[in-house]
Parts: sequence; C-alpha cells; structure tokens
Amino acid sequence: MNKDKISAFTLKIASSNGTGLITILYDIYEEYEGDALEYFEAGQVDDAIVALKKCSEVVNHLQKDLNFEYKVSGNLYALYDYVQRNVAKSIYKANSDGLLEAKKVMDELGEAFEQIAKEDKSAPLMKNTQAVMAGATYSRNSLNENIMGNQSSRGFWA
Repeated sequence: MNKDKISAFTLKIASSNGTGLITILYDIYEEYEGDALEYFEAGQVDDAIVALKKCSEVVNHLQKDLNFEYKVSGNLYALYDYVQRNVAKSIYKANSDGLLEAKKVMDELGEAFEQIAKEDKSAPLMKNTQAVMAGATYSRNSLNENIMGNQSSRGFWA
C-alpha cells in the first residue's frame, strides 16, 4: 500500500463512527490482499508474504475488537480464525491458494458490514478533527484539499 492510500485511510478514520471503522479495516485488508495477489502473479514471493502478514494483522485486530456480549461475535470469531488459518497457509506454502479461500469469506463479511454502516447514523468517534473537503477545483488533473472549520479553537494561545 502506498503513502497516498495510507493518507486516504487516515482521513476516513478521523471522520468515522464505530461501524465505519470496521468497514475501513475491511478496505485495508482488501488493499493488502490485492497487493499480495499482484505480487504472487509477478513472482515476488517475499513482497507477497509481507502483504499477507499485513492481512493477518488486520484480521487479528478485527478478532480482538469483537464484543462477546453479542451472540454473533462467536460466529465472527470462528470466521476470522478460518481466515487467519488460510492466510497462514498462503504464507508457509508461498502461494495464493489460502488467500483466495480467505477472500471469499472476507468479501462476504465486508459487504455485510458495508450495509450495516449505511444504516448507522451515530456520531464520529473522534471529536475535534478537522473536516477536509476534497474535489477537483481549478485544476483538471489534480485533487485539491481544503481544511474547513474554525482553526482558532485548536491548540494553545500563548
């Protein structure tokens, strides 16, 4: 994943609610998954393994954040465990077979959480973040970002 994508994810995280954060984690997983598949196709096994380890970290994070007060968390834990085992299989066999199996599960779960996130109208988790408006203004080939809001309320005045 390149620095531009990391910056884009950071901006999304700053303005997301709880369910939105879960969908962002699925998007991050999908980026690393795509990177790993591309590396395998190109024969760059070492780079693919690095991307697979990042996939594993994301799934580990999803697994740790489960709230077991809800019944569905037990099912999600088992699915994440299945994904972890398949990603690990791809790492030690150095091929994409396990990753493709894990992709089926993660794609389904990602779509489900995306639908849930559309219905979640709760406030963003992070307060006092800057709103960033991005769009094609005054330029045909570049993206211009503007920070909105009252900047005088941020920081300390000496």
